[in-house]
Amino acid sequence: MSRQVVSFLYTLKNKEGEVLDQSNPDSPITYLEGGGMIIEGLEAALAKMEVGEQGKVEVRPEHGYGFRDESQIDVVSREKLPVDEVNVGDYFQTGPDQSAAIVRVIKVEGDDITLDANHPLAGVDLFFDAQVVEKRDATEEELSHGHPHTEASGCCGGGGNSGGCGCA
Repeated sequence: MSRQVVSFLYTLKNKEGEVLDQSNPDSPITYLEGGGMIIEGLEAALAKMEVGEQGKVEVRPEHGYGFRDESQIDVVSREKLPVDEVNVGDYFQTGPDQSAAIVRVIKVEGDDITLDANHPLAGVDLFFDAQVVEKRDATEEELSHGHPHTEASGCCGGGGNSGGCGCA
């Protein structure tokens, strides 16, 4: 069976029914199956759905953003942060490249700043209302690059790039 490129719409809620996130109805999310682009539990459920099908998907932490890990919480000195003003809820990237962790400020006590590197949804049961809007076989080029190529992506021929793929 070939890998699919899947486009879907979603609304994400917590167990209290509060909306945490949702896709733009005019811009479905598109991913390559098995590419690690979306959480495992949602990907598994979408793989079983047909185009046009809507469904409710519950994703437990072990198939979502994992469980909270208290070792991911650390206290640092204010002087180590790249800004003068620090507030609870602020986010910082821990290094200059894209692979650097994102941390959230969870406590400010004088010059001691407590940072949390856990994903904000770690340990949370996730409830998706999802609709599959398109499925198609992935091309060899998409498989070799590990992501879908779409007009909207601005990648590999989309967004005015004519011809060759600019992907690494």
